Amino acid sequence: MRVPSAADLVDLRGRGAALHAIDRALLALDADGADRDALARLPLGVRDARLLAVRRALLGDRIDAEADCPACGERLELALGCGTLIAAASTPPDAWEIECGAWRVTVRPLDSLDAAAAAACDDARVAEEVLLRRCVTDARRNGDACDALALPRDVRDAVAESLADHDPGAEWLLDLACPECGHTWQSVLDVADFVWRELAARGDRLLGEVHVLARAYGWGESNILALPAARRAAYLAMVST
Repeated sequence: MRVPSAADLVDLRGRGAALHAIDRALLALDADGADRDALARLPLGVRDARLLAVRRALLGDRIDAEADCPACGERLELALGCGTLIAAASTPPDAWEIECGAWRVTVRPLDSLDAAAAAACDDARVAEEVLLRRCVTDARRNGDACDALALPRDVRDAVAESLADHDPGAEWLLDLACPECGHTWQSVLDVADFVWRELAARGDRLLGEVHVLARAYGWGESNILALPAARRAAYLAMVST
């Protein structure tokens, strides 16, 4: 894994502004010119673990986040660790089988291409069916092949549970409790969107630093971004005095 440079971050900010969140996540992992198709086919939990590793290398392990209580509106401050989240993820097998009564189903982990196909659906039910068709590679009832959409609800639930068990980093559900009213709930941490927003914010700050130093010294953008972060900060401090 190559950590994006200052110039990479500024470039990512511009290139990703008009992209969907899924494409932004792949763009953030593509700073080293990796095979975009291979990245798109990474299981979602593996992809997000790599994003967290990039985030930790750039911004440190601690993640400060906020959430609003849905009952009383109280704002909660959360502290998470990239390392803890990465350690809880795992690499799923390419495929596995589950048995549920008369049904035997072969399942594969979901990837970014699957998530993009579901995101293109306007209806949640249709999106669920898209994901089901894509992750179920074979479905049989008493040995007879069936369409994935023929799976009854209990088997569909078993498929969803098996996806969470085999790729636990694909969806992070945070158990939250409001200190003000005592309400408890679960909130989804969208790692791809969260990390992208942080990287984009860093890119914005770097552009601001380029603006200040270019006006003060007449240096070009590439020269300013090539400076080590500590050196750039020292020049900014001198400009502000």
